[in-house]
Amino acid sequence: MIAALLLTAASALIAQLPGLFAPAAAARTVAVTPAASVDANVAAREAARAIDQTWNDLRPLSFEGDAAESDCRVKPFTADARIDAGDTPYADGLLVEVTFDLVDCAGWEVDQWTEQRLLPSGASRAEVERALRTLARRTATDADVWAHLHRQRAQRLFDEGLALLPGDPPTYLYSFYKTADGKMRVAARPGGPAWEAGARGGDVLVRLDGKFWWEYGTFQTQRRAYDGFPHTLSLERGGRTFDVHLGAPLTLR
Repeated sequence: MIAALLLTAASALIAQLPGLFAPAAAARTVAVTPAASVDANVAAREAARAIDQTWNDLRPLSFEGDAAESDCRVKPFTADARIDAGDTPYADGLLVEVTFDLVDCAGWEVDQWTEQRLLPSGASRAEVERALRTLARRTATDADVWAHLHRQRAQRLFDEGLALLPGDPPTYLYSFYKTADGKMRVAARPGGPAWEAGARGGDVLVRLDGKFWWEYGTFQTQRRAYDGFPHTLSLERGGRTFDVHLGAPLTLR
């Protein structure tokens, strides 16, 4: 009975938001995406090996695109491990750093882990690469520990592509952020309610519920993206201003 109810609820969500979940064939597959650097490529290869060798029933998949560019309906993975890495010289040595950024199948943030090691200033390239591989494995272990501590959320993410659970607050899967030009912009999860209503990543927020966003202030404006209420967003994209009316938020039952 419970399984049937869950299947009915999932079918209703797919009908309402067809890009919310990854296809069944993508289950338990984690994309591994390196940033555009030599260090990141070294770290990403090691992170993929760690996932393949130590994570329970998860398959790594090499991926060089941006998961946030499209929704999940045809994605070959349910989650993406974005790997960034670098080695930066300081007065007291060479700082080697690896970041493992776990996102869902549409690029929506789940969690992030960073590991660092300070090498001597004269460290060779071979020493840097050894440190990168060690740190990449540590970040993969950090992510694996998270998956064990948050077993249900991780299972939902790796099986279906969405790290939300029943009982989580209603959400439209969007946020606001300020850029260096002083503008307030939108981040919208492809396939989510805000995306389906017409919002896209990078849109400029002009008004929120009829008021200029700065009339609320930065913090109050950004909070409204998470309150679960159906706001009206006046957005600018490509020189055109238009309104997006949010409907019902996503609520998992």
